Amino acid sequence: MKHLTSRIDIERTIADNCLCLFYIKSPDCGVCNVMLDKVARLADQFPSLTSFYTDITEEPLIAGQFLVYSGPTVLLLMDGKEVYRGSQFIDLEELEYNINRFLKLSEQ
Repeated sequence: MKHLTSRIDIERTIADNCLCLFYIKSPDCGVCNVMLDKVARLADQFPSLTSFYTDITEEPLIAGQFLVYSGPTVLLLMDGKEVYRGSQFIDLEELEYNINRFLKLSEQ
């Protein structure tokens, strides 16, 4: 999972890829760090999925742009539009289901 720190890089990555998993974390958040590892391992199972993360303090405008006010938050974006959001208590099974679902849609 790539670590992106600039709004321009994040927007470019989303625009250049059909399906993206975007993880947003807060600094000094133990849950954020634990979930980042788990979400990264899940994302690694899907080679065609572009996954990246940022810290909301590194790029505060991203928090407002994506309406993220706390971490951890995971967004699944298809063609630049949000199709799934998980926040605070991220259900990994539900996330995996949605990744599979939207990967199948993107292949059609």
